[in-house]
Amino acid sequence: MATTFALLCGGPYGTEEAVPYAGPGLAIGTLIVMPFIWALPYVLLVAELGSSLPLQGGTYKWFRAAFGRFWSFQIGLLDWLCWALDAALYPPLLAGYLTTLLLHGSNRWIDWAICLAVIWACTWMNVRGIKSTGRASMIISLVFLAPVFVIVLMGLPKIDLSHLLPLTAGDKPFGSALTYAVIWAVWNYSGYAGMASASEEIVTPERSYPKILLIFLPLSVVVYAFPMIVALSVTPDWRSWETGHYTLVAAALGGAGLMIVTSVGAQFAQVGLFNSVQIVISRIPYAMARDGLLPSWFAKLHPRFGTPARLLILQGIFYSVLTYHFGFVELLVLSTWLTLPVYLATFVAPLILRWKRPDLRGPFRIPGGWPVIIPLAALPFAIALYVLVNVLLTETLDVLLMGFFFLAVIPLVYLWARRESRKHGITLPDVE
Repeated sequence: MATTFALLCGGPYGTEEAVPYAGPGLAIGTLIVMPFIWALPYVLLVAELGSSLPLQGGTYKWFRAAFGRFWSFQIGLLDWLCWALDAALYPPLLAGYLTTLLLHGSNRWIDWAICLAVIWACTWMNVRGIKSTGRASMIISLVFLAPVFVIVLMGLPKIDLSHLLPLTAGDKPFGSALTYAVIWAVWNYSGYAGMASASEEIVTPERSYPKILLIFLPLSVVVYAFPMIVALSVTPDWRSWETGHYTLVAAALGGAGLMIVTSVGAQFAQVGLFNSVQIVISRIPYAMARDGLLPSWFAKLHPRFGTPARLLILQGIFYSVLTYHFGFVELLVLSTWLTLPVYLATFVAPLILRWKRPDLRGPFRIPGGWPVIIPLAALPFAIALYVLVNVLLTETLDVLLMGFFFLAVIPLVYLWARRESRKHGITLPDVE
């Protein structure tokens, strides 16, 4: 549960910029409404998939059963790429916050040293296994949630709902503000299939994973919405909000001490996000390697901890080089629209599996049959399609070209992997 929380939530830090772009009313409204029309259907569909197919590799295995070998490889590798691009942001973001707070400025070598410390500490924890990561996530979650709890507690008497108006930012048309608010909410309420990638390392995942998701969802809504309502009441000048604004809210409520504690909590949130994402990123190619779609060297496990240590170490080297040479804002923007086809496939997969394999069912199954599951899948599918179209129409050309480049390369990787499998006489298995 703690690992899931650290992976999918990370506290309200980073949600501040939704307010000046969308408007206070629309930002709060989408954070409260989207859990019902997007996140809850998403969680229920993922819970059924995870309960029916509790397999290492998570989404890749679900797509393999639903769409077959070729398309599951495309979507699975795309899913891995999106998680990897997203994870690349957290170490330099943490380093930037720390050097600004402690040194009052950025230094490239100090920034990179902090990045390396975060990357390799998280790699070491992940090599030791999901239990080690889970224990660390419990501590990290407590640290980054403690100042949030204090901010909400101290801010409750100051809540003034009149500060939730105006509904939208006055300098933007309603359609543009709504699109931005929806994109931001989709970003916050997503990734629910992530921990399923390590299903073989979770005790009774077919029962545990649905329970974790159904407990996590309402908690995440509270963590996102309540601090924002308090922040709007304490610092109503919402047009000036930017990333890191919660430290100013903390200063207004509790002075310099609470501001420092909140800043530290934000840093721990970045560590928690990066640490937990490594589970997802390493298990997807591990599952592909076990199926013979990637070199078998990737499928070797640590003799003591039973984790894909070789993949984790390669990831550590990859991030070490990446954080030295590149910035990550464009990569994060790129990952937002590349993730949307994965969402679309996730919402369609349960319908295909029910049609192809009506006998395939786990302890959790969405009740009501086809009259319930079809509209339940159609609602988030329509939202994802709406966001995808708007991103394609408004995103810059260089980011779109980079995305289409990755989409074009993945089929070539598949053809190479199949040729290598045939050369070595490897027969690709069906889903267990």
